[in-house]
Amino acid sequence: MVAQAQFSTSDVNVAPGESETLELMLINLGNHTETFTLVPAGLLAGWVRLSPPTVTLFGGSSETITVTLRPPELATTPAGPAPLTVRIIPQDEPDDVIIAETTAVIGAFHDRRLHLLQPVVRSRRRGVFEFLVENQGNSQASCRLHMVDVSRRLDGDFDPPAVGVEPGGTSLVRLKMKAVRRQWRRGSRTLPFSIEADQQGFPTAVANATFVQTPVLPEHLGRRVLALAAVAGVLAGAWFGLLKPLTERTARDAVDSSSSTVIVTQSSTPNGSVTGTVNTAVTPTTIAPSTPISAPASVDAGVPVSRRLLATAAPDQSGTATATVPAGVDWWITDIVLQNTNDDTGLLTVLRNEDTIQVWNLGDSYANIDQLKLDSPILFPAGSVVSIRLDCGFPNGPDGQCSDAVLISGTEHPAG
Repeated sequence: MVAQAQFSTSDVNVAPGESETLELMLINLGNHTETFTLVPAGLLAGWVRLSPPTVTLFGGSSETITVTLRPPELATTPAGPAPLTVRIIPQDEPDDVIIAETTAVIGAFHDRRLHLLQPVVRSRRRGVFEFLVENQGNSQASCRLHMVDVSRRLDGDFDPPAVGVEPGGTSLVRLKMKAVRRQWRRGSRTLPFSIEADQQGFPTAVANATFVQTPVLPEHLGRRVLALAAVAGVLAGAWFGLLKPLTERTARDAVDSSSSTVIVTQSSTPNGSVTGTVNTAVTPTTIAPSTPISAPASVDAGVPVSRRLLATAAPDQSGTATATVPAGVDWWITDIVLQNTNDDTGLLTVLRNEDTIQVWNLGDSYANIDQLKLDSPILFPAGSVVSIRLDCGFPNGPDGQCSDAVLISGTEHPAG
């Protein structure tokens, strides 16, 4: 053996995302100068840094090498003990490899997250929310699910009520939501609530969602009834005032204008009597049919359409998100919902092409989840662009950026 190497400690504890430093003593046992190359080995090799990686020692001398271990904070980082190995290779005798080894205990960290697939559901009484329980930690997650509704107007059941998720995995959960009471008043009611994934002894993962409860009777039922009554009145007036008299008059004129022609032909018989033949000809009259009157199309009829625009921006910066109306269709937008789940401050503007539709001050205490209910639908023609512009003031999210979204919904109609 030309050299000897030994760690300063027999084991070391390190948490993912943090670093620990050890000392490795290398002694040249030979009587001549030797250069040694140090190489990390084993499962932890990618997380080990050596300083210096190459050492030249005189015979009988020694040097201390600094060994730094930094495991990443990832779900793939295994928790528990693992060997920390360093291979020392002499340049003159590369086959006489010296192995220095100690034990590193990798700590466990916990990172549970909830990702809502539908943050907003709109219904009269019942709805289904789907979300993912994500385990970004390096230990198994075993979470029970809870719904927090401060208004006490909602009730729901989770399917399943508890989940176990391996490190780096996800699990799909459905929340079957039901409003306790029906909405009889005009206008929709916005009911925000929270979903929690709780495991005893660990931080609780929370996600915010919104249930928009629509009234039992359609919000524009009165307008629709009045519009149908007006159309029926116009049609009845047109029939009794114009079409029916015109039809009757045309029929009378046709009867009056019909003529009968009598032609008498006389001839003498041998006994002196007169015979005659009567021919009657009738001229027919044709009445043109009236042109049918069609009711005007209703703007509320159409295919439901919904888009969620999410914009992010650093402090004192701006971010945008856009959606383009497909060719051949028009969008009639009736609802615009703001989602400021992190309580960011700043301004958020909704635009149609270059025209401003709505501006929210995110610092407003009521702007966390706010719904803009339009009295009249806003037309977005085919090819037009609906966009949001986020001017970030102060972010309150975990990543240091403003992250805010707008959900627009309405109906889709053929263009024109």
